[in-house]
Amino acid sequence: MGPADVPAVARLERAVFRRDAWPAAAFAHVGRVFATSRPPRGRFWLAESGDGRIVGYAGLELSALAGEADVINLAVDPAHRRRGIGRRLLRSVRAYCRARGVLLVWLRVRASNREARTFYRRCGFRTVGRFRAYYDAPREDAVLMTLPRP
Repeated sequence: MGPADVPAVARLERAVFRRDAWPAAAFAHVGRVFATSRPPRGRFWLAESGDGRIVGYAGLELSALAGEADVINLAVDPAHRRRGIGRRLLRSVRAYCRARGVLLVWLRVRASNREARTFYRRCGFRTVGRFRAYYDAPREDAVLMTLPRP
């Protein structure tokens, strides 16, 4: 993801996550950090439609704890779901993690987001816990999921 992609990614983020959406400035900042950090601190991947429109993205942050990484964002445009875009994005995340010796990938998802939780389970993630009252508006738990040995 380059600076020119940030507005489109932020629009997709708002469409998918509404109140929980990151602002464009957050994507720009994290993108700059990822692009300039040595060793790498993370990466974003984009999925585009045939006409070049961004229809999905994933972000991964490598943890300061050696061997761990956090899926910080993953979204697919609702009109383009169930076409394998999310799975392809996660395949890229997994390959990146394997190349860097990451042994454990984790993520957080709203407890009420059954569709996402099912998707992640089908991709090999397992539920390992909860963060109570993690999300605001509405107040809700986050389910913690992990993917060992990506």
